[in-house]
Amino acid sequence: VNDHVFTGDTLLMGGTGRTDLPTGDPERLYESLFNKLLKLDPSTQIHPAHEYKGRTGSTIGEEIATNPRLQKTDRAEFIAMMRALNIQAPTHLTEALRVNMSGKKSVAQLLAEATSSIPFMSMAELSNRLDARQNNLIILDVRERDQFDGGHLPGAMFLPRGQLELRVNDVFPDPTVRIVTVCELGKISTLAAATLRSLGYMHATALDGGMKSWREAGYAVEK
Repeated sequence: VNDHVFTGDTLLMGGTGRTDLPTGDPERLYESLFNKLLKLDPSTQIHPAHEYKGRTGSTIGEEIATNPRLQKTDRAEFIAMMRALNIQAPTHLTEALRVNMSGKKSVAQLLAEATSSIPFMSMAELSNRLDARQNNLIILDVRERDQFDGGHLPGAMFLPRGQLELRVNDVFPDPTVRIVTVCELGKISTLAAATLRSLGYMHATALDGGMKSWREAGYAVEK
């Protein structure tokens, strides 16, 4: 607008937009910068979408002179520089991108729904059941094979979460069986128990915690 330009995520103060995230393209960024924005009058005030260091203003001319990302003016060199950047994306950002692009629920939403829909069994209760040798409860370990082989609850059955929907009917033809699901940290087992209930296994529960907490509490583990 006149001597002001809104640069969005393309040109920042002292930087440029990232091209390592989904839909990022260093070639398009080069075109937007060097063939459009940087051809504006040097006195043009820029207004980026983000400013993380509290700076209040800059101009096209100032960015051309001082922005380290703009010193590689050759197209090939600029693209190579952008592709070589190794910037870790924050977890919340990658999760938001996944949700926005897929239109599906986030992992946090799925966990919250699962947590509110299933019962949990405490580690103490499960340990007591094991000590009493109550064999009417199936302990289902939904981790991967290497984790299971590295140590699991006594008598646990192995069925990884990724195969649950495909194999559960063959492994447990009786939907009235009592199952407690177990994973490493307690999250995947929560989702697994919710899945089992959605498939008709209405006595499915999840261990409150995971193998990590179980080991730290000093409960029995077998290999």
